[in-house]
Amino acid sequence: MKYLAVLVFSLALLSTSAYAQDYKKHTVAKGETVAGIAKQYKVTPYDIYKINPDAKDGIKENATLLIPATGKEAVAPKEKPTKVANTIHEVEAKETLYSLAKKYNVSVEDIQKANSDALKDGLKVGQQLIIPIKGSGVAAQVKAAEKADAKKGTEAYIYHVVEAGETKYSIAKKHGITVQLIEDLNPAVKDTLPLGYNLKLVDNNAVKQADAPETAKIGNDYVVQPKETLYSISKRTGLSEEELIALNPELKNGLKEGMTIKLPSGKAMATVNGQGTLISYGKSAPGTMTDLTKTLKKSEKKEIAILLPFNMAKIESDTLRRQMLRSDRFLNMTLDFYAGALMAIDSAKVLGLPLKVRILDSKESKNSSDVNGLASSLGSADAVIGPFFQGNVENAAALLASKKIPVISPLSKDKGKPYSNLFNSIPSNETIRMAMMNYIKSKDANVIAVVDPKKGNARDFIKTNYPSARFIDGTPTDAILRTHLVKDKMNYVLLETENITMVLTTTKLLAALLNDYKIQLIVPELTDALENDEMPMDRLAKLKTLYPSVTKDNNSPEAAIFAKVFKEKNGIMPSQFATRGFDVTFDTILRLFQEEGFAEGAGTMRSEQVENQFSYASENGGNYNKGVYIMQYDEGLTIKQAE
Repeated sequence: MKYLAVLVFSLALLSTSAYAQDYKKHTVAKGETVAGIAKQYKVTPYDIYKINPDAKDGIKENATLLIPATGKEAVAPKEKPTKVANTIHEVEAKETLYSLAKKYNVSVEDIQKANSDALKDGLKVGQQLIIPIKGSGVAAQVKAAEKADAKKGTEAYIYHVVEAGETKYSIAKKHGITVQLIEDLNPAVKDTLPLGYNLKLVDNNAVKQADAPETAKIGNDYVVQPKETLYSISKRTGLSEEELIALNPELKNGLKEGMTIKLPSGKAMATVNGQGTLISYGKSAPGTMTDLTKTLKKSEKKEIAILLPFNMAKIESDTLRRQMLRSDRFLNMTLDFYAGALMAIDSAKVLGLPLKVRILDSKESKNSSDVNGLASSLGSADAVIGPFFQGNVENAAALLASKKIPVISPLSKDKGKPYSNLFNSIPSNETIRMAMMNYIKSKDANVIAVVDPKKGNARDFIKTNYPSARFIDGTPTDAILRTHLVKDKMNYVLLETENITMVLTTTKLLAALLNDYKIQLIVPELTDALENDEMPMDRLAKLKTLYPSVTKDNNSPEAAIFAKVFKEKNGIMPSQFATRGFDVTFDTILRLFQEEGFAEGAGTMRSEQVENQFSYASENGGNYNKGVYIMQYDEGLTIKQAE
């Protein structure tokens, strides 16, 4: 018994010794953050959160944190590993899979496939994710066999996408070939084997047909045009050849001109002389949105003018042009918008719309423009998009008011002066706030407004538009919140503050009260306080936080196709301004070719494109877009459109 006690004591000492070697203690100083501490010790925030779970709710001065040692015990590999050349990304606060996919020009599915184990419990700050190589297409696990051009006896190939943990040896063994053959067929992987790389392999066996995606909904018929191939249709729709065959089994016997095939809903295509392109990017909500492509009137030719602030006179040389492209954010924003607008114009051509387009340099700054000098060029237009700045667009509307030519303000949120022919396409801040209030009114909930004493105007706005709201002035306590919360009913807590301490304290209390009450947090906008490193994103998700937005964080198949087509044309993923350029231009064109025309039909049609919706309403002599999304943080640190 004595020896057993000694053994237990010895094991305890060994355990304590190992513990001391694996972790360090850190006392939190005033103003320190988890991200800063992690950087100091060369670990990730995720490492700290993993052994200090309470830190997710915020850290306080003089608190003690356990910091893992950076050194890790090496484990002997069972087989010689192959060097991997992929990018490793450390997840930062507020990042989502969609934002990472957009940043690295890969798909969300690619990232999920490459990090299946790490993402089992959702995306977490500090996690290190493997980013597949661009264009590798991890989602397509097996590509169809590519046979040589009808040459007899030519070997058939399959394509294998490298997954996490695989080596050249394991892949060779799996497919019954040699490592040498893999390297001969794929010289680029001789020294490295990047995750997501599409390996060319010899395989004399038949390739198995891929299953159709479970979420695919068959909705659109498409007639195959002359000279089209399965590959060309696959490229334009964003579907793999296997997915097309799964939706249309008859394609196994070949594609034929005039054949009618099925495409998933939202992947509409049109063709001109056999050359197709995507024309319907937005996903319409049944009963609420108008599909403008189905009611087009092509009998009359239309003309639009787009006024963009290129300011070409300022660019006197190639050197200056290159310098401006590197440093001038306004010029880059303009060029992005222009690229999106060109895609919209291309789509209009594919639809067969008799459209004439003028792209004009408005030579504008915030306080001046060349609108007056362009007046004679605008007189024949059926609609004008731009200029960018509100004062300049109002000047254009005033010049064209007598001719009743619609002028669309593409980027300004300012309400400005009302003109009967001026259409403000971005909802104003007041409209955005009202959309949130209208959403609250549509629900049967108890509303509690937690308002910063400095936010007097916000308090008045809530009181005016929701008189029954119960107010808490300043940072609440647990006891105060409990006196305002109602059991067995949804409690909306509307938080109005930009104070980070107030945000952290209030949200921490609300998260703790979820065990006793139904609570959902509402914020009028995503402020810096909410996007602060100290604000745990998983807390916002836990509270199913709602906020109003002009755009939606769009990871729909339609948006993915738009991004893919844009990248093919421009070599980069679309920025928010490029997407805005497409949305405003395409929506304007489609409205011009309706029976009622743009101005008369503006108030009767609600439409949606890639990221923006358009729902114009007349107000005090002007026309304003009321199309606002209500977005919600959801499980897995994702953002979705609220129901």
